[in-house]
Amino acid sequence: MTRQQGALPDVAASASVPQPRRAWLMAFMIFALAMINFGDKTVLGLAADPISDELGLSHSLYGLVASSFFVLFSISAVIVGFIANRVATRWVLLALAVVWSLAQLPLLLAASVGTLFASRVVLGAGEGPTAGVAVHALYKWFPPKRRALPSALYIIGSGMGVFIAAPVLTHLIDNQGWRAAFWALAATGAVWAVLWFLIGREGPFGVDADGNAQAAAPSEAAAPAREPSSYRRFLSSRTWWGGAIGGFGAYWTVALGSAFLPSYLKDQYDYTSAQAAQAVALYAAFTVIVPLTVSPWTARLFRRGVSSRRSRGITQGALVLAAGVALAFLPSVDTKVGQLALVAISFGFGVGAFGLSYETTSEVTPVDRRGASLGLLVAIQTLPGLIAPAVTGVLIDAASDDSAGYTVAFVFGGVLTIVCGLVAVLTVNPERDAPKTADLPDVQPLPA
Repeated sequence: MTRQQGALPDVAASASVPQPRRAWLMAFMIFALAMINFGDKTVLGLAADPISDELGLSHSLYGLVASSFFVLFSISAVIVGFIANRVATRWVLLALAVVWSLAQLPLLLAASVGTLFASRVVLGAGEGPTAGVAVHALYKWFPPKRRALPSALYIIGSGMGVFIAAPVLTHLIDNQGWRAAFWALAATGAVWAVLWFLIGREGPFGVDADGNAQAAAPSEAAAPAREPSSYRRFLSSRTWWGGAIGGFGAYWTVALGSAFLPSYLKDQYDYTSAQAAQAVALYAAFTVIVPLTVSPWTARLFRRGVSSRRSRGITQGALVLAAGVALAFLPSVDTKVGQLALVAISFGFGVGAFGLSYETTSEVTPVDRRGASLGLLVAIQTLPGLIAPAVTGVLIDAASDDSAGYTVAFVFGGVLTIVCGLVAVLTVNPERDAPKTADLPDVQPLPA
């Protein structure tokens, strides 16, 4: 029997036939991809001291290197997102994984400040689109009513990547040198790319590589054509901007923790490399626990009739507030128990606000503009990745000594985060801002 024209060669069966084993295999592969992705993001902070010593980096210059990861992060996310609408996600994810692996090589072959900058810029360009494309690929394998767990697996993979990478990479850095950690990540990315090339497929709930529509779930059938709504509808919403600003504050703590926390704990509190890695693993665990605890809790409140402002809006602002207060007080705590508690809150709590901001944003955005709305929201929320490490490095170098510099940088970051959290608490009100025709979907959060 001949294949019908336009049929997707990667799909082993008709779109109407469930393929649960294949679907969960794809989910596991993307779970592993998320782990590698966040391991790549974490390694620079873990290797900050030996790299800075070898290359003669000041705190300011190191901060610029850490920020360079985000130079093309958002831009590439937008560009590749459009490409993923026309090219099979199987090939897009393969290309991104190859870019990650190759981006490490110049630094490993000829370590210098220039190659370090170039490596991080290219790595950021390759990893920026990953969350959106990976979740897009997942959704091609699961109908809308079955997407909650696969989406949660991607979130868990992100946190688990840091949780596992911190002690493993630290062991390699301490015993084999910092290059060994980068080699390990490059090799892991290459292995994933080979496996994905062999087993990666497009799912039945999407389009094929030629852009031909496949069978879709009934709830994803095309809506009747109508005049597109205005972007101004959500851009003039205080709820939208409150979620963006609250997320900005939350991501400041994420960027600060990734770039400077290991060095801070070792330099200021005499943590060993292993102890600093354990602290990083602790807050990574909270980046998994908090979203998976808070989101179901707010969903239950909403189902019981609690307003979205109270259940989702105030909660997302409160999480950011808690992270900011903990960050501001961290330099003043001397006991290890207190330090670890504040580390967990400072760098783990804010992540829970991201998923809630996606939900409240979806409530005030017409469905035909939701993709653009969420894309722009993520771009604003992740801006601290470009700004926070550079600002922190400058503040440390400008102080009389490193201890005073870290205190100023952490208090500054904490106060900024507190302000952003307050803005979210005071402005996020979906019931007030939702357009009359707004679609109220169950939006799954995408990690940054």
